[in-house]
Amino acid sequence: MSSRRPSAECVICENETRPLRDEQLHIVHDVCTSCGFTRKKARFHPEAEAEKAVYDRHENTMENEGYVRMLADFLDRAVHPFQTPSHALEFGCGPGPVLFELLLRRGFSVRRYDPFYYPDKTVFLDTYGAITATEVFEHLRFPLEETKRLASLLEQGGILAVMTKFRPPADEDFLDWWYRRDPSHIGFFTEDAFHVLAEKTGLFLRHTDHEMIVVMQKGDRS
Repeated sequence: MSSRRPSAECVICENETRPLRDEQLHIVHDVCTSCGFTRKKARFHPEAEAEKAVYDRHENTMENEGYVRMLADFLDRAVHPFQTPSHALEFGCGPGPVLFELLLRRGFSVRRYDPFYYPDKTVFLDTYGAITATEVFEHLRFPLEETKRLASLLEQGGILAVMTKFRPPADEDFLDWWYRRDPSHIGFFTEDAFHVLAEKTGLFLRHTDHEMIVVMQKGDRS
């Protein structure tokens, strides 16, 4: 009988993964051999209290001009080219109302959800023309399941606009990447992984900047 341990299964495409040891952080990642999605092994995921402590230290407020500019740029690039003002959900909004406020100023009616700060699950009973998730997907333990849930809330023609930094293709670059150091970041995406997510959730990949922005849309490609 072989003593080889079975490899983990990618939580996005369900293909085989390979282990990648991060000696600097003393953790191990599972790297999908098909879509490239990279995920910290579950034993290295933070407990809820430690995860929230990271978010509490963020200074994501309207007074942070750089942060406001970043989110305004996100709206200019990922929302307005693909959706007119409509009913929107800010998913994973955190404690600050920055994107919520910017969407309101641009004519959207907005609801928001965050499991720590705005845990109002009635948002999942509504439907939306636009759902935003900025700096959220890297925190998701089960991104396929969450994307399925969000896709089910979209109206026909609605968009799911995501911002998360794409994983460097080479392992040596990944292991020198500052983004992986945040203890609350557990999943690191590739463009291929987003193509699979879209296909598995009834969406299509409408737009990507190949670096950190992805727009998935519900409906026909035409």
